[in-house]
Amino acid sequence: MVVIVRSVVNFFVLKTYEPLLTARFVCILCLGLSHILCASSLVQRPNMMAFRVGGALESVQEQYYLLNVCFSMVTFDLQAQLCLCILILKWNEPVYHNIILAVGLVWACITAAIGATAVLKEVKPLVWTFLLLNLPELAYFVFLLYTIILQWGQDGSYTLEAAAVTGCTISVVIKGILLWGLSRLYRTFGQGLRERMFAPDRQ
Repeated sequence: MVVIVRSVVNFFVLKTYEPLLTARFVCILCLGLSHILCASSLVQRPNMMAFRVGGALESVQEQYYLLNVCFSMVTFDLQAQLCLCILILKWNEPVYHNIILAVGLVWACITAAIGATAVLKEVKPLVWTFLLLNLPELAYFVFLLYTIILQWGQDGSYTLEAAAVTGCTISVVIKGILLWGLSRLYRTFGQGLRERMFAPDRQ
């Protein structure tokens, strides 16, 4: 869905439609919709892995769902940060902006690693560390949007501007879902899910 939204925005802000871009846009729509249909059918089926890990206890199964949501959002967030960084590289920005970008790449990787470890290992201090590390990323989104506004439409095309705004919006939505899932999962730490997942008979 994220890829489809980004492609739709990028396609409609273009002034000229090249055959290759049009073909790519059509392929993304067709394949993306088929992926969404397949994923929807899988979501509606009983989750046998959740039952295998949590047994008949619905509370443990819910913890397993939340863990998967949080872990997925951590990886999605990292992908969104990397996509934004690639996008910003196309901008003609001062040297200091590139330095911030390089630091941001390392920061995003470290943040994702800490977040994944906190979720899988149920380490509460790492959860707080992960949340604090996300604050500078949000501040950078504000700085990026401010930079975009200053240069809005100067090159006669709004492709990069639309892509950057869409990327920032998607990243904020991902972080919002992650915060919601993490706040619920945090309260269930130490209630047996980690022991069940990493039990010797499950290796």
